[in-house]
Parts: sequence; C-alpha cells; structure tokens
Amino acid sequence: MKTIFDKNNNGTEELIEALGMIDSATDFSKWKPYIPLSVRRLTAIIGPEVYEKTLEFYYSTKPDPETEDKYKTLLLMMQQSIALFTWLKIIPTLDAQHGNTGRQKRFGENEKGLTAIQEYKDETNILNLAYESVDALIAYLDKEKFDFWLNSEKKKAINQLLIRSKETFDLYYLIGSHRLFLALIPIIREMQDRYIIPIITRKRYEQLLSGNEIPEGFNDAVCRPIALLTMQKAVERLPVEVLPDGVVQVQQIGTVKEKIKAEAEARKAVSKSLGDDAAKDLISLQDFIATIEAEPDEPDLYLPKATVQSKGITF
Repeated sequence: MKTIFDKNNNGTEELIEALGMIDSATDFSKWKPYIPLSVRRLTAIIGPEVYEKTLEFYYSTKPDPETEDKYKTLLLMMQQSIALFTWLKIIPTLDAQHGNTGRQKRFGENEKGLTAIQEYKDETNILNLAYESVDALIAYLDKEKFDFWLNSEKKKAINQLLIRSKETFDLYYLIGSHRLFLALIPIIREMQDRYIIPIITRKRYEQLLSGNEIPEGFNDAVCRPIALLTMQKAVERLPVEVLPDGVVQVQQIGTVKEKIKAEAEARKAVSKSLGDDAAKDLISLQDFIATIEAEPDEPDLYLPKATVQSKGITF
C-alpha cells in the first residue's frame, strides 16, 4: 500500500519534520506497518477523497506550479495528523519488551519508567495533538476550497443539513472543533429528520436549505433545538475524549470500576440537561410555526382588466 511517507527512503526525516519531538535515531521500519492504520483512522474522519488527492500529489513528478504550494502545505498537515495517530499506536509497544514468556517493561541503563498517571497524561496529550492537527487540516481545506473537498461525500452530506458548519453550530452550542462537527453529521441528520421536519414540514425544510424567503427568526428557531438534541445524543453515544473539554467531567482517580460508574452518571446528567433545554426549544419552534400558519395570506395584488358589457362594466 502506498502512503504519504518514505517516497525517497526518507521516512525518518519526514516523521521528524511532522512531529518535532523525535530524533534521527528513530527507526522508521517500526512505524511503517502502523501508518496504514492511521490513514484509515484519518480518512474515517475526513473521507478518502482528500487522502487520495494528496497521495497523487506526493508521487507526482510534475506538479502544477499554480497549486504546488497549497498542496505542499496540505501534504505536511496530513503527514502530521497521520504521524501523531501512529505515534499513539506504537508508544505502548516501544515501552515494552516482548518475548516467548510474555512482555515486560523495557528500561535502559539508569532509566526510570513513567508512572501510570504520567503515561496516561502523555498519551492523552498526544491524542489531543492529533485531534488538533485534524482540526487545522479541515480548516485549511475549507479555507482553500479544494474541488475534491467541496465535491467529497462528507461535503455532500453537510449540504443536506440545516446546520452546515462548525461555526454555525458554535452559535448554538460551542464545540470548537471541525473534527467533531464532521463526526456529528449523521446525528444532526437524524435529529432534523426525527424531530424538526415533522414540525416544520418537508416544504419548509427545502425552503431553509435553499435560503429563499425565510421568515425572520426561522433559522434560530430551528437550529437551536437541533444543536441541543445533537449534543444530547453525542453525549450518550460518543467516547468522552471525542467530546469538547468539560462537557462530561470525570475525575481520573479511583478504581476502573469507580471511573466507569462516574462516567455513566455524568453522561446521564448532561444528557438530561440538554434534553430538557431541547424540549423547551421544540415547544418554541411549534409556537413559531403556529404563528406563521395563523398569519393571513398575502393579498392578491392582481387586478384583471375591465370588461365592457351591454349592461355596464364588470371586473
């Protein structure tokens, strides 16, 4: 499988440039088997189209001078995301020595290992860096408006939503993450199909998508409950580490059983709060639609021409 590393047998140098925190003693051969798994993880977020186009540029011999700089930046950003996801996969293995009798902690001379909490914090930091790099990558794709991105399946799915960007979602519930917004696409679609369209009707849904002749306040009345309902389901379904910081707060102390119980209770409390707020906004949306439907029809401003008859003039 071709990847966006090691084209000229310089995989180690590319990893160093992408990560900055490793040195030239890094053995790329230990990273290479896991890079396709990290590609799989990244393309699950952004779709395969971006990776395929970047791969094409990476192996091209005559890139287009007009777009070369943009593609170089895109390549470096994708290499960074993939390298961080790969680093996260191999760190536990590099720390261990495997043999026929099992595995044990690997220590060099005069070295001390990290405590369990230090290992957890280090791996959490690398995961956060990986997610942040993906956010930066998506923001760059949006900024440069690459054709392959605008025509991708992810973008086509977004075009059918009533909330179509991370920035719009942030107006109603702050997520602060392009990556998370892409992960929420199926939930947003589910919530608008299940709760919003039955209230506003399919005709008004199409009207909102087109942006034509929208009554004042209609967008806000629709988007607010969608955002809250979406986050309610996200809290119930998605891993805690995927959610915005602070949404579900669980202390990292105690036994595994205690932490699992605390997380479940925290999810339940946050989900209930979001659901209660969303229910109020759905009632407000129903009232908004009732007000629209109660308004008198627009007067017919068309006046037919006068017709002259034998007994007078009629219209």
